[in-house]
Amino acid sequence: MSSGGSGAGSGGGASGGGGGGAARRAAPARRTGGPGQDSRAERADRSARRRATGAVSSIGTGRAQPGPTGRARATGGAGRADRTAPAAPAPPGELVELEVGPVAHHGLCVARADGRVVFVRHALPGERVRARITDVSHDRYWRADAIEILVASPDRVEPPCPHAGPGRCGGCDWQHASLEAQRQLKARVVEESLRRIAGLELAVEVEAVTTEAPDGLGWRTRMRFSRLPDGGVGLRAHRSHQVVPTPDCRIADPLLAAVIADPAFLLDVAPPERTGQAVELLAMPPSAQVPAVDQGGAVAYSTRSGNWRAFPVRSGDGPRSPGADEGAEVTEVVETVEGRSFRLEPGVFWQIHPAAAATLVAAVRAAVAARPGDTALDLYCGAGLFAAFLAVAVGPAGKVIALESEEAAVRSAARSLADLPWVSLRALRVTPATVRGLIGTGSPSGGGVDVVVLDPPRTGAGREVMAELLAHRPRRVVYVACDPAALARDLAAAAAEGYRLTALRAFDIFPMTAHVECVATLEPAPAEPPGQTGA
Repeated sequence: MSSGGSGAGSGGGASGGGGGGAARRAAPARRTGGPGQDSRAERADRSARRRATGAVSSIGTGRAQPGPTGRARATGGAGRADRTAPAAPAPPGELVELEVGPVAHHGLCVARADGRVVFVRHALPGERVRARITDVSHDRYWRADAIEILVASPDRVEPPCPHAGPGRCGGCDWQHASLEAQRQLKARVVEESLRRIAGLELAVEVEAVTTEAPDGLGWRTRMRFSRLPDGGVGLRAHRSHQVVPTPDCRIADPLLAAVIADPAFLLDVAPPERTGQAVELLAMPPSAQVPAVDQGGAVAYSTRSGNWRAFPVRSGDGPRSPGADEGAEVTEVVETVEGRSFRLEPGVFWQIHPAAAATLVAAVRAAVAARPGDTALDLYCGAGLFAAFLAVAVGPAGKVIALESEEAAVRSAARSLADLPWVSLRALRVTPATVRGLIGTGSPSGGGVDVVVLDPPRTGAGREVMAELLAHRPRRVVYVACDPAALARDLAAAAAEGYRLTALRAFDIFPMTAHVECVATLEPAPAEPPGQTGA
């Protein structure tokens, strides 16, 4: 995802190997039908048995194999309710027993309760749990937290963070699953999105990202905390404004964790009169360059172990003292990828895993295969990360057109790309009209553009933008996606324009969470022999 706020808590065949290797080519995708279903009589029989069990609901789902690793789908896919009429809503707080079915989006699993889907947090596929209903505001589904594990998955582990669990910090989704199981769960989510939305049956592998913390902890370099009345800091509970004390977040970079624990920091950056105010923290290595820019709105802070900047953010979730933003110092952050510096204003999007930017650059560069003299298009370019490396690939004989609408990101990209004059940076929103207007000059290969990289926000590029982009017939399009469903929608739009998915890689850039980053490669579908029609 490109610009749009700070990163604060910011298919063909199987994917390839390590961080920068080439992806394996995709086998032709097969169109598939919907998930399997039990017969209506079987569902009615189960419902009758459940109603006869007494005070505690015993809720059946599909018969998933223990653990998330099996590919067999549990009966009834996510979001598909039994066709029997749903029972009256249970009051929030009611305890129910659930047989947990397949994984869904956002760190949830699917169960069923008397004709309703129940999205269960803190559970794993194949488990039997006692859960507390937390939300009955929707007609077709409820939400619940697993509070007791009656039959555990073999992939369940003790959460490494004491703040993980029902009613606690909402920052992590899968601390109760092994790292390997987390990646398999994420792969299943990507596969199901592609199958259900784009009609593609693909095997997906989620790749681990090289890091100094192979246990999936200590990787997050930017976080947003809230000041607590007792002087500490905390993070929000899941789907709540409640702030949970988290003085020792386990996924925070160790330097960040050290600063949070420093009383001097709390007094300087988040004094007691700022109770409830959000404070955004950014960790940087000791070698990072942090030139000061006197624009107001932040407080500088340093430790012996590294350079730090803490940015008080107006969040609207608590009182603020008069003049709280006055006289403070804003800094410019300099990030380095493969020896190249990117100068960012505070708040400009940057990946929060220290290895994420380099991992994605390597994957995109290998996938797009830009050539000297090419015309390349970088949509939603953010601070210019991909545009810079596209420019190196096409060289001075080529051209890179980069679009970004967020003003601070455009300013950051302009500084970072100043030594690459064949990059044309445009402060424009990506729309069909802007795409059409920018791909009108032609390229050496005869089309308007040779290769495209797009890294849209979580909502995706959309059907209209994809249609306009692909109408100019680039030889290759590389799509960086932070949401599998949005990716699948745009892949379906690409298929309608005669493009096919030829490779997909997925990366576990955010361990312990449900987030997964995908890099998809699109190419024009081969022309069918005369006299044949498509399937």
